[in-house]
Amino acid sequence: MHHKTAILVAPALQNSSCTHPRYSQASFLSLLGLGDVLQALIVFLLTVGVLAANVLLIVVINSRRYSKYIHSQPRYLLTSLACNDLAMGLLVTPFAIVPSLRHCWPYGELVCQIQALLRGAISQQSAVILICMAMDRYLCMLHPARYHKHSSKKGCVAIISMTWIMSVTLFSILVLPRGGYYFNPTGMLACEPFYTRASIRILAACGFYFPTTMILMYCYGSAFHVNKLRLKKSGCNTIASPDDYGGTSIEKLVTQERRLSTTASRTMAAMSLGFIVLVTPWTIQEVVAACTGSRAPAALDFLATWLALSNSFWNPFLYWLLNNNFRRISRELLFSRLFCRKSKEPKSHQQHCCSNSSSGAFTHTQGCDLEGLSEKYWGEILERTLSSSSLQALQRAYSHPRMERCNGLQEMKVFDTAVPDL
Repeated sequence: MHHKTAILVAPALQNSSCTHPRYSQASFLSLLGLGDVLQALIVFLLTVGVLAANVLLIVVINSRRYSKYIHSQPRYLLTSLACNDLAMGLLVTPFAIVPSLRHCWPYGELVCQIQALLRGAISQQSAVILICMAMDRYLCMLHPARYHKHSSKKGCVAIISMTWIMSVTLFSILVLPRGGYYFNPTGMLACEPFYTRASIRILAACGFYFPTTMILMYCYGSAFHVNKLRLKKSGCNTIASPDDYGGTSIEKLVTQERRLSTTASRTMAAMSLGFIVLVTPWTIQEVVAACTGSRAPAALDFLATWLALSNSFWNPFLYWLLNNNFRRISRELLFSRLFCRKSKEPKSHQQHCCSNSSSGAFTHTQGCDLEGLSEKYWGEILERTLSSSSLQALQRAYSHPRMERCNGLQEMKVFDTAVPDL
């Protein structure tokens, strides 16, 4: 016997519309509960956080002060990801606030259709941009000469534009036909794409999650593994010895480029790792619901869905947390633009790590206290998470040479000169 695949039909939007008699005749306060208010508050706070965080990220990484800390290609990719998350906060998440309180869709069928399209396309585009960022870091760390030779602004913009067109086209085919969208009253609390077959739903969830995860893990794992081998070969490239300053300016430029590339790779790897952690529960729920033909409990559906959507907030937050220069320039811009005054920097800093000034003298690095240490330790955690090498080898190749050379530098007493404020 041949079993035909069941074709599912989307629930009629009229039954979930706020103009339906069961919603229009009932009192608004009689349907309102404490859980509904809590859900609406979560959606509202997340929307505000997504908008504020991504606007700050776009403004700072495209400012003149930050241009020397990032290359044009990673800047375009990060700007595209931030604009993508900003669109999620403007065009998708705000529409769930009223339905979370009223349990119905008040905006009409056309808005529902457009929002279902944007919900799928924006989420898919975020995964594609993370893949582009991972491949960018992979080429930069493993093939730096080829990367700097062939990378271009026009090529980066062309790839981003092409992926946007592909994402919108894909979900237009799925959503625009009648019956390709529905109102989800428990999870999204808004309109989502509707899949007529369970196999298509499983394919969409797995295609969104598994290729993205595998590419991210491979690219960053390989990049960190190569970076660790370079550290093992050079001993400790984070602390320069007095002999290093006799080298040419090209060697210093290469060292600076390597440091910037490592910092950018660690930050982008953290954003990718956050994506994997946040999207995993939603992917599992989608696959289980499609296989069993059942619906997840309302609380679990809401938690998994909005945990995945919160990735639009955690992306800029992780970039702020792990990038010392970004935090400093963000603080300066906020003080100068919003409060019309300069930020106050502490006059004295306790020495916690070793660094060198542009003139070649060993100095106390400004801001190299808890912020610098947190950036370093977060980077080590990411390397140990994504790299394929063992922890003991990393400790022997990285920690011990650096501690020995730091102790040697302290015995030489060359930490007396202070770096002038920029």
